Amino acid sequence: ASPLWGSDGTFMGIIELMRDVTDRKKAEKALKNSADRLRALSSQLAEVEDAERQRLSQELHDQVGQNLTALGINLNIIKSQMPASTLKLIQSRLDDSLLLVEQTTERIRDVMSDLRPPVLDDYGLVAALRWYGQQFAWRTEIEVSVIGEEPVPRFPDRVEIALFRITQEALTNVAKHSQATEVIVSLEMAKNTLRLTISDNGTGFDIKESKTNEDRGWGLPTIHQRAEAIGGRSRIESNLKKGTHVIVEVAR
Repeated sequence: ASPLWGSDGTFMGIIELMRDVTDRKKAEKALKNSADRLRALSSQLAEVEDAERQRLSQELHDQVGQNLTALGINLNIIKSQMPASTLKLIQSRLDDSLLLVEQTTERIRDVMSDLRPPVLDDYGLVAALRWYGQQFAWRTEIEVSVIGEEPVPRFPDRVEIALFRITQEALTNVAKHSQATEVIVSLEMAKNTLRLTISDNGTGFDIKESKTNEDRGWGLPTIHQRAEAIGGRSRIESNLKKGTHVIVEVAR
């Protein structure tokens, strides 16, 4: 609204300009509802994925793992009860078969841990992060330190597994891009909020560039999506030659 003045300066009235924003508000509401539905769907898909991983891990343990154990026992019994004259002829074959059973059993354990680490279910998130940090350090020769205490009471399964997967993704990024020699993973409770921080001493990167170039393979959208799926929030802090910090917060 603005006043309308005459040529002699006399107040003549008011000019009013109105714009109908109903369609814009409807579109904004529809967009927000769509985003909410996508977040809910993402959360459901993550839960379904983790449930399927857990089922597959249990199936490998109950069926394949137990059968391999039984096979190894049978081979050892055959080896111990076979006459020396016969054993001499096939001992190398038996030893090779026992070695194959052992290697396959170890590989099955690795697959089970990738699908759903048993230590996460049995001992909690901090223990699982320490276990994975040791595995990661052994594979990459990048030192990993895990700091923090297990939250009491524990967070829901879907929160723990999401934070574990976020840590995996962040450490994968460190190995691929950062040229870091050390990573610190910390877990702390602050004002009823669980904060996970993964910090490395690597080369860092330009945040603005990463937002305009998703082909770099940093996996940052995956981290944000996993955090949003459990009702949390995440942010990435990084500067060239000053390392990177991945921070995720989830309220209890």
